[in-house]
Amino acid sequence: MKIFKLTLYALLLAGAASCGTQADSKETATEATPAGESVGAAPAADAAVRLINTVYRQFVFATDSDGRARPEDYFTADALAKLQADYTLDCDEGPCYAFYALRTEAQDSKTDDDASAIISIEPAADGWYVVSYSDMGWSGKTRVRVVDGKIDDYERMEP
Repeated sequence: MKIFKLTLYALLLAGAASCGTQADSKETATEATPAGESVGAAPAADAAVRLINTVYRQFVFATDSDGRARPEDYFTADALAKLQADYTLDCDEGPCYAFYALRTEAQDSKTDDDASAIISIEPAADGWYVVSYSDMGWSGKTRVRVVDGKIDDYERMEP
């Protein structure tokens, strides 16, 4: 009986220790179970969500960029051509890409908190995903299409 109680306590402690909190990162929650998908979601959808999260961290919001990431590893040639065509600033050394086209057109922070982050990634039809995010306090949505493990197209939406 004593062994049974000790085993029960050990299982309860292990279960309690493995539970996450609501304070866990939204990005991690989005990667683990994208909104609108079940835990047993298709591997391609999981890979697309990871790709989109990585692209937003390294290029769009540049919150996790070391400057060594190669856009051609994450975008198709068509998407890179569109990003170059959308680039409106001076470009001294090419190629220059308009990663800002995947976020709002806001120039300034809406609040004192100028952090930008993905809120959710919702799968849509035909390889499209709707990315909802906070861009320096401004709400934004962008549709992103993933083809063969890379971003192939994008379009900004009204929030």
